[in-house]
Amino acid sequence: MAPIPEIVVPVSAAGRHFRLAAWSRETGSEDLLLLVHGLGCSKNSFAELWSRPEFRDWSLLAVDLPGFGRSPRPADYSYDLRQQAQLVAGLLDQRASRRVHLLAHSMGGTVALLLDTRMLSRLASLVVVEPRLVAESCGVAAEAARVPEADFEAAFLQPFRRRVAADPRVSFDAGHADPVAFRRSAVSLMHWAGSGEMLGRFTAAPCPAWFVYGADNRHLAEVRALPPEQVVMIETAAHFPMQDNPDAFYGALSVLLNSRSQEQSGAG
Repeated sequence: MAPIPEIVVPVSAAGRHFRLAAWSRETGSEDLLLLVHGLGCSKNSFAELWSRPEFRDWSLLAVDLPGFGRSPRPADYSYDLRQQAQLVAGLLDQRASRRVHLLAHSMGGTVALLLDTRMLSRLASLVVVEPRLVAESCGVAAEAARVPEADFEAAFLQPFRRRVAADPRVSFDAGHADPVAFRRSAVSLMHWAGSGEMLGRFTAAPCPAWFVYGADNRHLAEVRALPPEQVVMIETAAHFPMQDNPDAFYGALSVLLNSRSQEQSGAG
């Protein structure tokens, strides 16, 4: 696959201005798929989407959250996931005239569910891929959050980078993750996953919403707790189904999103 040209997307949120590294494709479609990555990851998680025939007519936007991928770490940024949700809301505000579908992986799914009701109600659909909605599902975040910030890079991040580089089952972009961004995001993820409210946020979402997971992770507490009609399993996959089984993942995603798009086009 040819390299995807990178752009910079300016966005304002909560009185601050950010410049996010991004991949963008405009096709003229009314439908825009906005992509949000997980902890220690980047827009690279969705690279294959640019070549998938199921989405050749879709406009796409994938961003690196602050401190991840190629987006710089802002000074004095808390990395609370609600603050990161405000940034996603800023992206949505810029595209208020579009029919936006949001696809968010892992921590990104938790961020998406922290959007306020007004923002969620504007989404054409929401697909969260193995979001961490209860604390018991948090593995990497739990490890990271236990390490003091002063020791984090040497004690956790450097060994983690070596570990994931040698593991073909995972698709982190840990080499481009800022230590402060990683740890503070992990601490906030543990807070929200342990808050007892994230499952309810999903079931109360005012837009069509689906929880997607890899079959190897059928043990996740979220799978047992959520309405079956909103849960989609991807065979032969684990935490990164878009890499583990891209044909099944993007095929299922196409069915979900294209059916929703056709419904809305007919209603319009």
